[in-house]
Amino acid sequence: MKVPLTKIWTGAEEQQGVADVLGSSWLTQGEKVRKFEQLVAGYTGAANGVACSSGTAALQIALRLADVGAGDEVVIPSFTWIATANAVALAGAKPVFADIDLSTFNITPENIRPCLSAKTKAVIVVHQFGLPADLNSIQRLATENGLVLIEDAACALGSKYDGQYIGNSERLACLSFHPRKLVTTGEGGMLLTNSEEAAERARRLVNHGASVSDVVKHKTNRVQALLGESFPEVGYNFRLTDLQAAVGIAQMKRLDAILDSRARRAERYRQKLAHCDFLMLPATPAGRTHNWQSYVVRLRSRNAEARNAIAQYLLEQDIACRPAYMACHLQPAYREIYPSLSLPATEKALDTVLILPLYPQMSNEEQDYVIDNLITAIAAEYAYGTT
Repeated sequence: MKVPLTKIWTGAEEQQGVADVLGSSWLTQGEKVRKFEQLVAGYTGAANGVACSSGTAALQIALRLADVGAGDEVVIPSFTWIATANAVALAGAKPVFADIDLSTFNITPENIRPCLSAKTKAVIVVHQFGLPADLNSIQRLATENGLVLIEDAACALGSKYDGQYIGNSERLACLSFHPRKLVTTGEGGMLLTNSEEAAERARRLVNHGASVSDVVKHKTNRVQALLGESFPEVGYNFRLTDLQAAVGIAQMKRLDAILDSRARRAERYRQKLAHCDFLMLPATPAGRTHNWQSYVVRLRSRNAEARNAIAQYLLEQDIACRPAYMACHLQPAYREIYPSLSLPATEKALDTVLILPLYPQMSNEEQDYVIDNLITAIAAEYAYGTT
C-alpha cells in the first residue's frame, strides 16, 4: 500500500470553474477573484479579504501595512516555514527568533518577552500546523509594548480561537492556499482584515500600487476613469489569477467536509496511538479548535537518530512522512546573523517531530497501515522499554 502525506480533494467543480474562466477571456484579477475573496472573508467573519499570489505575499503586504521597514525588528518563531522569516527580511527588517512551547509548537508571551527591544515594531504569531496560538495573552503583550501583532495563519483556515474563526479580529491575518493547505488554489494567499482602509491599500499594493483596479479599468466606458489611474506608492505584482480563484471557489464549498473528515481522522489516530508510551500526541488547549492541517507527533527520544530511523522505516513501506519541520535560526541565511543562538525547545522539536499522513479521503485501511507500521518501527527502535 502507498500512502501519501496529503492528497488534494478536487473534482468536476474545479474543472468546470477553470473551463468557465478560459471561456470568458478574463484570466486575472476579475470577478472570480472578487467572489473568492468574499467567500473566504465571509466564512471567517472578516470584513475584507484581499487575494494575492501566495501566503508569503500576504505577509509582505501585512508588514507594509504595519509600516515595518529598515531598522525595525520583528519577533517570530524560529519553528516555522522559512517564508515567515523571509517576509521580514524582504521588508528590510530583522527577524528576531523566539523559542516555542513544545506542547503546542507555538510561541507564548514568555517566549516573546526576552526578544523585545527598543527596535521591535511587530510580532508575527504563527498558528503552527493549524493549532491557534494563545492570541489573547500575546495580544495583551503586544498592546502593552505598542507593537503590531500579525497572524501567520497560513495553515489555520477553519481553525477557531475562543469560538471565533482565525481571521475574524482586528488583526491582519495571512492565509496560504498552497497544495499542503486545506483549501488550495495551487499557489495563492489572502490577507484578511476588518479595516476598509487597510484593505483598500492592500489591493493597491497587490497590483503595482495602482489606484484603479483592473475590473474598473477594463470594464469602464469612461475615458476619465482610464486617465485617472495613478500609482501613489510602489507596489508589487502579487496578483491572483481568475483561474486560481475558480479552483478556490469550488474548494471553499468543500471546506466544512474537509474539516470534518480531518477531525475524525485525527481522533482515530489519537485513539489508536494513545497506548504508545514513546509517542507524545498533539494537544489542543481549551478554547481552541484545531483544523488538523497536519497530524504531528513527537518521539520520546534524546536525539534525532531514533526519529530518523522510524521515519526511514515508514518511507520504505511507502508511507510518506516528514521527519522534521524548520528551525529558521539554523538555516544558513540566518545563521550568519545569529551564529550562536540556541533555542532549546525549537531544536528539540526539530529532532523529534514526525508528521504523519492525513487527508480527507484517507480510508481506515490506509490509516491502519500507517498506525501498524509506526508501532512496528517504534517497537524495533525502542525495544519496548529502552531509550
